[in-house]
Amino acid sequence: MEKQISRKEIYDGKIIHVVCDEVELDDGTKSKREVVYHHGGACIALKDSRDNKYYMVKQYRYSLEKDMLEFCAGKIEKGENPDEAILREAMEEVGYEAINVRKLGTIIPTCGYCSEKIHLYYGETGKEVGQHLDDNERIDLYKYTFKEIKDMIKSGEIDDAKTISLMYYVEMAGLDA
Repeated sequence: MEKQISRKEIYDGKIIHVVCDEVELDDGTKSKREVVYHHGGACIALKDSRDNKYYMVKQYRYSLEKDMLEFCAGKIEKGENPDEAILREAMEEVGYEAINVRKLGTIIPTCGYCSEKIHLYYGETGKEVGQHLDDNERIDLYKYTFKEIKDMIKSGEIDDAKTISLMYYVEMAGLDA
């Protein structure tokens, strides 16, 4: 167990809060720990109930300087429940109410320095409500079969960790048909 000795606040923004702590290890050694606090996210494998294809979003990710193909996902607002967040994100990004929603698991994508947890869901399309993107969002929608998504993961075309993890969970739950 590590004991916090001091904390330096580095940045407090809209999405992340960054600190640098000085800690004492169990043998008395002192070290630094840089931590990014994040409210977490939610991601859904949303299957179109009409053709059994999954909705994917493509958007430019500034931090990586490239377009990423991913399942619909978004950050959880402060105080928001992940179950509510994923319903909101499905409507905003894909334009459908999500029905028959099941939580499949939770992943911790970067445990070495970040507190973010991503909650993973499966759902099907319900009523169409139309996309309601944030002013700064630029998203293109695509639909693929489960096999096509797996093939894009194998080829490296899809390299988003939450999408890859969620594909595994969907398959384990037997929802890939």
